[in-house]
Amino acid sequence: MRLSRGLLLFCTLTAISCGAPDEEPRPVDELTGEVLMDLAGAHDMHRLMEDADLTGWGWITPAQVQGFLQQKGSYLAGYRDPVWGNKTAATLIVERSRAHAISPLYMLARIQIESGLIQSGNSNNLAKATGCGCPDSGGCNTSYSGFGNQVECGAAKIRNYLKDLDAGRPTVSGWKVGLTKQTLDPCTVTPATKATAALYTYTPWVGAYAMQCGRTTVGGSSLVSAVFSRYRTDYNWGSSCVIMGDIKAKYDAVNGPVLLGACQAGELATPDGVGRFNHFERGSIYWTPTLGAHVVMGQIRIKWEQVGWEVGVLGYPITDEVATPDGVGRYNHFERGSIYWTQNTGAWEIHGDIREKWKQLGWERSDLGYPTTGEQKTPDGAGRYNHFQNGSIYWTQATGAREVRGLIRAKWEELGWETSYLGYPTTDEQGATDGVGRYNHFQRGSIYFTPATGAHEVIGDINAKWIALGREAGLLGYPLTDETKTPDGVGRFNHFQNGSIYWTSTTGAREVHGPIRARWESLGWERSALGYPVTDEYAVTGGRESEFQKGFLTLNTANNTVTVRMK
Repeated sequence: MRLSRGLLLFCTLTAISCGAPDEEPRPVDELTGEVLMDLAGAHDMHRLMEDADLTGWGWITPAQVQGFLQQKGSYLAGYRDPVWGNKTAATLIVERSRAHAISPLYMLARIQIESGLIQSGNSNNLAKATGCGCPDSGGCNTSYSGFGNQVECGAAKIRNYLKDLDAGRPTVSGWKVGLTKQTLDPCTVTPATKATAALYTYTPWVGAYAMQCGRTTVGGSSLVSAVFSRYRTDYNWGSSCVIMGDIKAKYDAVNGPVLLGACQAGELATPDGVGRFNHFERGSIYWTPTLGAHVVMGQIRIKWEQVGWEVGVLGYPITDEVATPDGVGRYNHFERGSIYWTQNTGAWEIHGDIREKWKQLGWERSDLGYPTTGEQKTPDGAGRYNHFQNGSIYWTQATGAREVRGLIRAKWEELGWETSYLGYPTTDEQGATDGVGRYNHFQRGSIYFTPATGAHEVIGDINAKWIALGREAGLLGYPLTDETKTPDGVGRFNHFQNGSIYWTSTTGAREVHGPIRARWESLGWERSALGYPVTDEYAVTGGRESEFQKGFLTLNTANNTVTVRMK
């Protein structure tokens, strides 16, 4: 974001003399034309702000912010925004910050370094209060003009950057914790916190107030850190924690001081306006009138935060964190899903029809085990899936939710998952009728498995022929190969335990088995003089016969000999 004019009333902020008129002039910000504050660089450019400072301080009230603005002699102390229901500036700063789970104290620092409004008695920069939509190249997007719009935009953008970072993605401009990147100063920075990465996304300059590097003629993100640090001690922001009502009852019931630790943020309204919550050292308690108060903590809480708290896909918690029946993991159930955690798998969310399928199969005690991913969109965009320790559940609107596991899943993965010819599964893994094998049916075929044959796919017209012959219970038995291209490049085939099915576009799918197949193999399969089969094996006087493109193979069942007859 562009560092707007009116950076600071520097003498007030730093409590130092401005100096006599004949002193050497201080540097001027090359982006804004404002005099830079006279403060030695003391901030680590790799760790400008802690995550809790950027997203905490939620207990701050509009009354406290109003008192702070009055203390600073700010024009904003008497300002109301007609576009936002005539709300005071203090109310907008607190409400819009809370709505995006951003610190109101950070927002005060951002407003000051972008527009100078916190310590200015005039209204010159209301339209660009947070610099949101105002790039370094100059000019501001008029759709974000106005104080309330600026505060909303500034809080929303920081939250969107944090959403990417929480999900393990870099921000829109490529910043990420642990990823080294150049600022515009230029400085080589490796952010140590998500807050620091978000600050550099908003303002891609280190500036004059870092200890390692930074252009001395720009305020930059180090100035945000400097102003934030000063503001946190410039005013008595009071106690952060009050625990009361049902949340206090839950805290007492779970031995809160031991389980959750000290209170970190007093009871606050949730952004959706439905519930209330308190944050603690090691977790949170969330409450709604219909669901009551429930504990969310540790890695499960972090995952819930990543997917959007109560306004995300899961909604509010409906249980405390609970040990799983197998004793290995932990979980919370939510209004529309669950988060499960183990030491080995981490915490993952599961919801909707995929969760219902997993529940139907027996949760973590099923053959699938624990989830190892959250619900993801498939590469083709048509479906959704969760991977588990021992398999997967895939869902589409047309097929529903189906589990695939073991060697059948490995074969499907080898073939290209849902982008393969098979498409999506249409059944769970099932036992074959003979009690020997296992299978999954898919949109355009099947995968069958036995310990002796392994897992193989059967698709298209060959699959249709195999079905007509009775599948694994028919004369051919289980497949020994996937569908394979013939050496001459014309046809396709599967070998089975007791024979084969060969297909071409002109002959269709035909089975060949027993002595007739053995003789055809000895002659060179489809590259022999006979070509491809054009019929299945059929009965003739004295034996059996198969017709081929250019001849016949006839089995004399009396002496078990096969003769060749050309057309």
